[in-house]
Amino acid sequence: MKFAMPLYEVRYHNKKEWEELTETQLLHKLVETYDRVTPAIQQMIQGKEVLTVEAVYRLKAKGGEIAKKPAK
Repeated sequence: MKFAMPLYEVRYHNKKEWEELTETQLLHKLVETYDRVTPAIQQMIQGKEVLTVEAVYRLKAKGGEIAKKPAK
């Protein structure tokens, strides 16, 4: 069984394009912004975007599609 590593994207408020970033970069930015990062990560897993003062972050699925939580 193979597992794909999650990919993350960021869109800075002064730019229109989304950029890929590593998990380490994402966590570093979240730690700078939030006291607790787990709720922000949970939001991304659920397909939501996380807003900070400087950017918007989201989980990106392989192939460029935004990850969606599977229906129950």
